[in-house]
Amino acid sequence: MPRTISAEFDVRREAELAVERLVQEYKLDRSAVTVTTVGEDNTAGTRPSGADRDDATGDEAASPTHGRIRVSATVDDAVADKAQAAMRQARDA
Repeated sequence: MPRTISAEFDVRREAELAVERLVQEYKLDRSAVTVTTVGEDNTAGTRPSGADRDDATGDEAASPTHGRIRVSATVDDAVADKAQAAMRQARDA
């Protein structure tokens, strides 16, 4: 039976890593994975990573870091616990 798992991330790269692991390691269809903001604002997380810096100056203050990022996925019960652990590992990477 399918169920939804989710995790929240402070850094966009961590969220991207979680999606990559779910799709590549657990063979989830990409359409079963959603990436949203936790709040109302468009955001790249709460802490900038390299790609979030201002292109011209490298300034972190220009990063659109206004809140956390949520990754959710619909998975079969058989892989749910392992997939949830993979998301935690991506968050702690």
